[in-house]
Amino acid sequence: MFLTLTLIDSMKNLLTLTFSILLASTAWAQSADEYFHGGAQSFISADLQTAIKQVQNGLNNYPNDPKLNALMQKLQEEQEKQQQQQQQNQDQQQQNQQQQERQQEQEEQDQEEQEQEQQQSEGENQEEQDPQEMNPEDLKSQQISKEDAEKILQALAQKEKELLKEFKKKKSEGSAKHDKDW
Repeated sequence: MFLTLTLIDSMKNLLTLTFSILLASTAWAQSADEYFHGGAQSFISADLQTAIKQVQNGLNNYPNDPKLNALMQKLQEEQEKQQQQQQQNQDQQQQNQQQQERQQEQEEQDQEEQEQEQQQSEGENQEEQDPQEMNPEDLKSQQISKEDAEKILQALAQKEKELLKEFKKKKSEGSAKHDKDW
């Protein structure tokens, strides 16, 4: 009898210990609702990555929980939206940078053109100066020989004669064609 009582007491102690361990383990384990609320709270706090991790942990323990699955879907959609927004921002920044570079290139090109025009106008102003004020070397480079000048004048005279002949020929042809138009 003594043995039976001892055995019964041992079994009671063992059952009590097992029950205590079960209670402790269930107290430490989170429920699906706790994972859901933790993920939702992290999302509200704008910590999307932590929210996804908490909900993923909950789904590891409770894979068929509809609230956790729905929240995970919403979190993933939000993550995709944020990634798209970041991509759009990067694209916009890249476009802005390219536009600024084009504007800068255009401004540089405009400035170069202005400088060239200014140099040309300064060159023209120098050409308009009196020959006495000009450098003798410049005068020599601009002078042509007497023979070249005579050739140019002869060519101009010949061209003028040809133009006069053509003009007279057209004039005579035009007067011959007048018929009576009444």
